[in-house]
Amino acid sequence: MGLTREQYDIIYNKYNDKRLNNSMKQNQRLQDIYNKIPEIKKCDLEISSLAINATRTALGGDISLKEKLKDDISIISERKKALLLSNGYSSDYLDPIYDCAFCQDTGFINGKPCECLQKEISDSLYTSPELADILKTENFDTFNFDYYSDNFIDEVSGVSALDNIETVVDYCQYYIKHFDKTSDNLLFYGGAGRGKTFLINCIAKELLEQSYTVLYLSAVAFFDLLSNITFNKSTSSAFGQITMHELLQCDLLIIDDLGSEMANSFTDSTLFDCLNDRLIHQKSTIISTNLTLADLNRNYSDRIYSRVLGGYTVFKIFGDDIRIKKQITN
Repeated sequence: MGLTREQYDIIYNKYNDKRLNNSMKQNQRLQDIYNKIPEIKKCDLEISSLAINATRTALGGDISLKEKLKDDISIISERKKALLLSNGYSSDYLDPIYDCAFCQDTGFINGKPCECLQKEISDSLYTSPELADILKTENFDTFNFDYYSDNFIDEVSGVSALDNIETVVDYCQYYIKHFDKTSDNLLFYGGAGRGKTFLINCIAKELLEQSYTVLYLSAVAFFDLLSNITFNKSTSSAFGQITMHELLQCDLLIIDDLGSEMANSFTDSTLFDCLNDRLIHQKSTIISTNLTLADLNRNYSDRIYSRVLGGYTVFKIFGDDIRIKKQITN
């Protein structure tokens, strides 16, 4: 699951634009300061002259001026800062301008993707044209409680489908509001067509709009990705396939329709490793499944079942099949 060429170009051009725009801002600041504080321009000219003289003497075999250059530049730089402060500017007003000070708007730190780039990639992967269209229609503004009947009573809990979904949505709103203060994980389970994926998309849209990194994968795509990383030893760049680092470190990982994959020892082992790592590092995960809790216990190892039941807030979503209701209504 990688970026399309179009998505790659958009991100690449965005970083180029950041650097260009910030360079222009910095140059404009410099020209304004030169006009308002001519002494600073003299300082810069002095530094330039010292550097040229030091280079010339070094080429002739005398490196004494070059060794002294750092001290001279430091003295002049302190003079510039003092001039800025005395004229009402911050001492770093003429420093390079960056949207991201960590990677200096390159997207990479020591050859590895910066968090700002990972966010851009996550947004691009989740907000592809197809998914962007889905999020326009599947959000809390369009959530319809009418699909959940007050007459549909769960045999185990004795709660109606309507009362249940109202409780679930209330908690989801709480979850979103306090996302930065908690690392809660959610498990939505219940029959097909009960609105689990719709609910997940509602949460994802809200968190994406708050600039969190959200990675959405169907269970099949999730295990295909892990297989490719594991067996192909994929170390592709951020502009290619999703990396294991991004999978484990994104703010929210969504695994939709767990149980639809072909289960084997590999899927069991890699699922545990991923869920366990994210729990340890307090990274939130949301899982949806059509399986019952008993099915989850049968289909997956005890350690996975224990991690999920012990580390996740679990909600059963029940009621009539919404897809059938929509067909009847339409």
